[in-house]
Amino acid sequence: MDSLFRKGEIYENQTKIRKAGGGNLFQPKLGAFYLSHLKRNVIPDSFRNLSVLDSDFRQNDKMYGKVLAFTLAEVLITLGIIGVVAALTIPSLMTAYNKHITETRLKKFYSLFNQAIKLSVVVNDEYEGWSDYWAASGNSYNEDGSAIDQVENVDAAFDKYLAPHMKVMLKKHIRNEATNATKTLYILADGSAFAYRGIDTRDISFFPKNPEKCLKQKKQAGRCSFTFIFHPIEKSKLWQPHYGKGLEPYMYAWDGKKETLYNGSEYSCAQIGHYCTELIRQNGWKIPGDYPLKIQY
Repeated sequence: MDSLFRKGEIYENQTKIRKAGGGNLFQPKLGAFYLSHLKRNVIPDSFRNLSVLDSDFRQNDKMYGKVLAFTLAEVLITLGIIGVVAALTIPSLMTAYNKHITETRLKKFYSLFNQAIKLSVVVNDEYEGWSDYWAASGNSYNEDGSAIDQVENVDAAFDKYLAPHMKVMLKKHIRNEATNATKTLYILADGSAFAYRGIDTRDISFFPKNPEKCLKQKKQAGRCSFTFIFHPIEKSKLWQPHYGKGLEPYMYAWDGKKETLYNGSEYSCAQIGHYCTELIRQNGWKIPGDYPLKIQY
């Protein structure tokens, strides 16, 4: 401890200490030694300087508190600015997020379903021979001309040929508000889902996010659902884009022109919305900047 003291600087009492440095230099709040009880103290210059600073800060505690504080008006103005910025940026962030989810999961589902088809071919031979799978697409109609639901037959066909090669987490029967028909919803691990049309095994709707919420909407295709077709056995001109292929974006009756994907056909993206899936696929599974619909979940 003697090493802390400079020789020759001996003060007889506290009065002399105050004159030299001002204040009680060794109060506990300075983190040094409390030596006020000693009559003879040896004080380094560094401690004298600290004591002066400590005295100044103690005398101005209130002043410093006021300078560092914010008034209620300043806080409210800051919160208001934050609210305005959030209101301007959050919608654009949500739009970008929805686009990202759509692009990523569309591509993933396309790959997943086609992989299941290939694995099923190994087990069940070529899909032309899946007679009971295609039989579930039978053209049966009610007296009013509406197609008879084939939900149970479609589900049985899927369970036999494709379900063993896909990881479906949950199956739910749900009514489609747009068509008033019952569908089986096949929910995947990432929260996306798909469903057959309910009257055949050809048309398949994919829901990248919130499938049950989407099924309650009147307009779904191209907005919250995306349409695919698996129908490789039909040779007619209208089905030519799908003949001999696995799962493909909906291209039934497409004339091959890119502008028709946007508009000009009842199935165009700006109309019913079925061609939206092919429009995205042709852009490398990225939603084009001139996409005609708003994607929302």
